[in-house]
Amino acid sequence: MVNTSNIDPNNPLSPSELILLNGDQFAKKVMMGNIQLMHTDASVSYSQLAEAMLTAAVLSVESCGNISFEVRNEKAMLGIRKVKALYGLPTSNPDEWPQYSLESQLVQIAKKLAGDGESSKISDLIYIWLRQDSSSPWQSAIEMVQSGLAERGLLDATETTKLKVFKKVNYSLPESAAELASQLPTDPIRNLLGDCEKNRKEVWELVIKEIKKAIKQRTEQDDVDFD
Repeated sequence: MVNTSNIDPNNPLSPSELILLNGDQFAKKVMMGNIQLMHTDASVSYSQLAEAMLTAAVLSVESCGNISFEVRNEKAMLGIRKVKALYGLPTSNPDEWPQYSLESQLVQIAKKLAGDGESSKISDLIYIWLRQDSSSPWQSAIEMVQSGLAERGLLDATETTKLKVFKKVNYSLPESAAELASQLPTDPIRNLLGDCEKNRKEVWELVIKEIKKAIKQRTEQDDVDFD
């Protein structure tokens, strides 16, 4: 697919990272389940923020030609009915995304799965990227994008230990990185998301479905919401 979205993989910040550092443009505050943004005192829904980051990452690597989408009909539970699944098949286009970014890792995972002859369903890519189950995979996704930024020196990371056992990494946004995030345009990302939702409804719905499937699979069973 030709890149018509104006998404530039050579930018120092990937789309998912720009969403993280401009979260008030992509998510809203809710009654419960909010996270304080790094560039402002405002808080937004961590699930909305993470979903926007994951959706933008998936659509961006497809838009830039690193993967191609393929919709397949598959048998649902017990084989009684068929459901549609979205695959992200790797292409020969080089991976130009910033090192350690979500986008770069999704492309690498897709290539590895294809090389091993395994499924490259979008939910599989995200499931593998998340690495482990947790009580809140949405928050884990945010923390993993933060970790990628810290690896490139764009966030400061401080490790703390509670009760001499539980370790937690706290991330802070240096002024230089905040300035960089404010200078890079977010319109191409919003246009990419809006165009897909409006003009590629099946793809949009399947991307969201695959993301939520991966999140559900990575949610510790004791904490699954059965509502």
